[in-house]
Amino acid sequence: MLHWSLIVSALGVCVAALGGYCGWVLFPNMVHKKVEQSVVIADGSEQYKRFVKLPQPLNFKVYIFNVTNPDRIQQGAIPIVEEIGPYVYKQFRQKKVKHFSRDGSKISYVQNVHFDFDADASAPYTQDDRIVALNMHMNSVLQISENDPGLALLLVHLNANLKAVFNDPRSMFVSTSVREYLFDGVRFCINPQGIAKAICNQIKESGSKTIREQSDGSLAFSFFGHKNGSGHEVIEVHTGKGDPMRVLEIQKLDDSHNLQVWLNASTEGETSVCNQINGTDASAYPPFRQRGDSMYIFSADICRSVQLFYQADIQYQGIPGYRYSIGENFINDIGPEHDNECFCVDKLANVIKRKNGCLYAGALDLTTCLDAPVILTLPHMLGASNEYRKMIRGLKPDAKKHQTFVDVQSLTGTPLQGGKRVQFNMFLKSINRIGITENLPTVLMPAIWVEEGIQLNGEMVAFFKKKLINTLKTLNIVHWATLCGGIGLAVICLIYYIYQKGRVEEPPVK
Repeated sequence: MLHWSLIVSALGVCVAALGGYCGWVLFPNMVHKKVEQSVVIADGSEQYKRFVKLPQPLNFKVYIFNVTNPDRIQQGAIPIVEEIGPYVYKQFRQKKVKHFSRDGSKISYVQNVHFDFDADASAPYTQDDRIVALNMHMNSVLQISENDPGLALLLVHLNANLKAVFNDPRSMFVSTSVREYLFDGVRFCINPQGIAKAICNQIKESGSKTIREQSDGSLAFSFFGHKNGSGHEVIEVHTGKGDPMRVLEIQKLDDSHNLQVWLNASTEGETSVCNQINGTDASAYPPFRQRGDSMYIFSADICRSVQLFYQADIQYQGIPGYRYSIGENFINDIGPEHDNECFCVDKLANVIKRKNGCLYAGALDLTTCLDAPVILTLPHMLGASNEYRKMIRGLKPDAKKHQTFVDVQSLTGTPLQGGKRVQFNMFLKSINRIGITENLPTVLMPAIWVEEGIQLNGEMVAFFKKKLINTLKTLNIVHWATLCGGIGLAVICLIYYIYQKGRVEEPPVK
C-alpha cells in the first residue's frame, strides 16, 4: 500500500497546481472579463451613469500673467510679467445623450460644462483681483484685419475709431478683474456711433466664440465664458461593445470623422495627420494598459489629437498605475522635417517664425482653430525656442509644474491624477497704420496658462479599492496561499516519507 505521506504529498502537488492555474489562468481571465463588462457603456449600466455624469468634478486652474511694465512696453521695452494664481474652478461635466447606434457600439451626445469658483482652493486669490493683462480682443481684431486683405479698409478706419470701439485704450493692455477676463467678459463697443458702430457689427459677425453680445448691445470678451453652459457640438464615441479597447474613442465631431482646421495633403480627398481625430476626451482611457505603450487624447480647445507616452510605474494612494506624458511631437517637433507641416498654417505676418512659415520649436499657431491669432505653448514656454523666451522677463519654466501628464490605473484605464497644461499667448507687434502699436517690440506675449485635470478624491479612492484593488489582493492571496501551501505540504510529506522509509530499511543493531 502507498504510504499516507505519499498520498498527502500528491494531494499537495494537486493543490499547488490548482493554485497556479487559478493565479495565472483562471483569475486573470475572470478579472479581464469583469473589467471588459464594467467599462462597456450600455444603457442603464453603472458605467453609463458615470459616463453621463462624471462622479467628481475636474479641477480647472488658471494662472494669469500680470504685466508689470505696460507703459514701458508701449515705448519698446521688453515685457515683464508676474504669474498670479491659481484661480481654481470646479468643472462639472454632464452629457445629454442623443442616441445609441443600432448595434450599440456608438453613442452620441452633447456635453454641458459648468464652472464653479472654488474660493477655498484659490485663497488668497479672488475673482475680484485686479490685473493688467494683454488686451486679447483688441489685439486679435487688429491682427486679423492686418492679415486679411479683404479687411484692409477696416484697418484704415480702426485707427481713427479705437477710442469709440475699445473704450479709449492707452496701451495694448487692459486693466480689469479676473472675473471679467476669464468668464464675465471685458466690455467694449459700448454705444458706438457711425463708423465705429459698423466696425463693431463686423466684429460681432465674425463669430468669435470668445466675444459675446450683451443685452445692451455692447460686446464682451472672455476666455472661457462661452464654455460655461450648454454645449452645441455633437460628439460620437465608441461604447466599447465588441472591442473594449476602443471605449470612449471619439468617432465623430458634428458628424465628421476628421477636422477641417489644419492644412490637408495636396492629394485631393486625403486627410492630413493634423486633421485626424484620435483618442478619448481625457476623462477616461482604454483599459489593459501595458508598460511602454502610448495612447491618444483629443482636445477640442486646441483642435488636435495629442499622443501620450508611458513614463513610469506609480502609486496613487495605494492604487498602482502608469504615468503618461506628452512627447516632443506635441509642439516641439513641428515642420516638414517631422512630416507634420500641416500644423504650419502661416496665418500671421511680421512675427517671429522660420523662413518656411512654421513657428519655432515649442509654439503652435491656433489661428485656424480659434478664429483668433492665439499661439499655444507649454506653461512658461517650457521647452520653447529661445527666440521667444529671450523676449520676456518673469518666466520660470519648470518641468515638474508645467509638463502635461496623467496617472492611469493600468487595468481599467481610470485616470487617477494629472491633466493637460497649456498656455495661451499672442504676438505683440507694430501694425501698419495703427498708431497705438507703432513703438511695440515684436514679442510672443503670454496671457494665461491653464491646468485641467483630476485628482481622485478620497471617496472615489475608497470606492475603487473596494471594487477592484481589494478583490485583486484577495485573489492574489488565494493564488499564492494555495500554490505555496500545496508545494510546502508536498515537500514536507515527501521528506517525511523518505525519512520513514530510511528507518524501516535500516538494519537492526546487534
